[in-house]
Amino acid sequence: MMPVWFPWMFIGGVLFIVLSFVGAKYKDKEYKNIQFLQDFISGSIVIAFTGVLIPDIFPPIDFPTQFSTNVHHDFDLQVGPPRLAGR
Repeated sequence: MMPVWFPWMFIGGVLFIVLSFVGAKYKDKEYKNIQFLQDFISGSIVIAFTGVLIPDIFPPIDFPTQFSTNVHHDFDLQVGPPRLAGR
């Protein structure tokens, strides 16, 4: 079974990318493409360490285990000749 904090690693990585990008633009520095990967990995590692040390701070994220089969709507199906108007 997957730990509760595991999906939060992706969120932490994206959050580090956003914060680093904003910080670079605030200081008028260039944000290079390699920094996206470095910041994502850094954020994921921070969340992983936090998840191992304090796993109770992460609320569970529920992913759907099965896609909904209610995509098709029920329609009345008429079998046979059409009804005549007025009958």
